[in-house]
Amino acid sequence: MNATKVEKCQQSECRVLVICNDGDYFLRHRLSVVSYLSSIGARVKVLVGGNPIPKDRIQGWEYAHLRIERFKFDPISDIALMVHTARAIWSLRPDAIHLITLKPTIFSGLSAIICNVFSGYPNRILVTLPGLGRMMTRSKRVGERRYPVATALTLTVFWTLSRFDCVHFTFETQHDHDFWAERGIASDQNSSVIDGAGVDPKVFYPSELPQAEKTKVIFASRTLKSKGLNAFLQMARQLKARSKVEFLVAGFADEEDPDAIRPDYLRKLSEIRFLGNVKDMPELLRQCDIVCLPTRYGEGIPRILIEAAATGLASIASDHPGCREVVQDGLTGHIVPAASDTEMSRDLVAAVVRYLDSPEHLAAHKENAYHYFLSRDFNQAAIDVRFAKLLGANSGPSQAVDRVGRSIPGCRSSRVSSSD
Repeated sequence: MNATKVEKCQQSECRVLVICNDGDYFLRHRLSVVSYLSSIGARVKVLVGGNPIPKDRIQGWEYAHLRIERFKFDPISDIALMVHTARAIWSLRPDAIHLITLKPTIFSGLSAIICNVFSGYPNRILVTLPGLGRMMTRSKRVGERRYPVATALTLTVFWTLSRFDCVHFTFETQHDHDFWAERGIASDQNSSVIDGAGVDPKVFYPSELPQAEKTKVIFASRTLKSKGLNAFLQMARQLKARSKVEFLVAGFADEEDPDAIRPDYLRKLSEIRFLGNVKDMPELLRQCDIVCLPTRYGEGIPRILIEAAATGLASIASDHPGCREVVQDGLTGHIVPAASDTEMSRDLVAAVVRYLDSPEHLAAHKENAYHYFLSRDFNQAAIDVRFAKLLGANSGPSQAVDRVGRSIPGCRSSRVSSSD
């Protein structure tokens, strides 16, 4: 690593470029890290796709909106992403670049490596993969993926990136780390496991009010079939006749997402109360008792489950690696098999009925969930510091280190020469 660059990043203004495929996702899950970087004196520029970020959310950092095709490979927009990345690197000359989700990793990652070879910037590339997503999730047919060509391209690019010493990967679960390790991409030297994006316990905390007469069960996520919304709706339909339970759905989905369940359909359903995009999620959760997420989506640690635990709610979730990181089956909630919608709805009904028939059981799980949150490293502030260290913006007198103290070197392709 260039010693001059390290000293400049530590003693003066560290420059960080952040690229994410979706503005809404960035605001929900990654804004805190950027805000923290700005607060410690780093100059941060954020490039995102999806919905533009409102001006009132941009505080202390620079921003530019990009067109990023999130649901398919599009040669025009994908090449444009590489060009925009190169221009941003040339203009900002960042010490580090943080790539979040698959599309930025593939195309901005390649652009960043090329820029490093010719200009020396960025000196550090951090890749954050919050889950396997649809791209890397296997289809229902054994051994076959839904997108074989795109998957092959993804694996090739990731393998290439992993050959450079300046590239460091972060995953949210050990399961995802092992997935990429089996493919020769992740290793103990070039990756870290960080428990999600974290939540702020000053914002998400338990209600001090007594439990209401009605038990409120909420699905709060993107309104996608793969997130288990269909199973939730089937469960709500079966328990509709129960007078002391209410089912809520909060969330939204991109109109272009083929997996989305449309808001106009949800508004017509009598078995649920559809809330749409809720701005004050902490207050809403404090009015609820149970969070339900029967997901089959290839995600990391679902943030809503961490928020539920921080708020002292019981959770019912599918048997998914990320869900198991937060929900302790039989102690803080219930884990149900990730099966078909019909099968999962049956298990959801059984779990909810058990809570309804035994308020003491529900109360114990709610209390246990809060204590479990406190015992784990889900605090947003701690996670912000860990990302800042990985980006070299808060690393003290030496190189940036990961959570177990390994130094992260500058950009070299020595792995290529040593392995070849």
